[in-house]
Amino acid sequence: MTDNILERLRSESAPHHDRVEANPYAKAIMSGTIDLNMYKQYLQLFYGYIAPLERLAEASAALQESGYQLEQRRKTPMLERDLQKLGVDHAQLASLPLCEELPDLSTPGKLLGCFYVIEGSTMGGQMITRKLSQSLDLTTEEGLAYFYSYGPEARVRWGEFREQLLEAGQSESQQQEIADSAIETFRLLERWLDEGERR
Repeated sequence: MTDNILERLRSESAPHHDRVEANPYAKAIMSGTIDLNMYKQYLQLFYGYIAPLERLAEASAALQESGYQLEQRRKTPMLERDLQKLGVDHAQLASLPLCEELPDLSTPGKLLGCFYVIEGSTMGGQMITRKLSQSLDLTTEEGLAYFYSYGPEARVRWGEFREQLLEAGQSESQQQEIADSAIETFRLLERWLDEGERR
């Protein structure tokens, strides 16, 4: 058994993380070639995955036991704010495709493994925000809320979540459940983004 669930998550999910980051949208952000329309499409894809995922977590009986602070960490309102800034009205928002193949969040370990993916992205989001602010006429208050997420508090919030993972991943079986859920979340997100490119 790996002594540290965080080390295990980092090593086992790395290939899946890298594949998600290899999508054309992410590449365009890093190269500075993304335009507003492409950025809007990218946010719509994230909305289509994260909005139903957060609703699923809210409905899960495992949420309270997991200790995950969904209300304080919701990303859906940030995505809605960004999309509205980019001209997506309420009717259009309501008609966006939503992912139906979502991770199993039925246990605390599965739920925390899933949100390891979502919370971990807030750290990379700080760099993405800097790139986007150079490429597009957007600010962290208007258009970059999702990637900026917790802003100056990102490292602190990530540290708090890491402590939850350490507490939850004490045994081999717990670690396995958390790691499997993280990998499944990456896998389904990758599929959703790939399908979105083809729509």
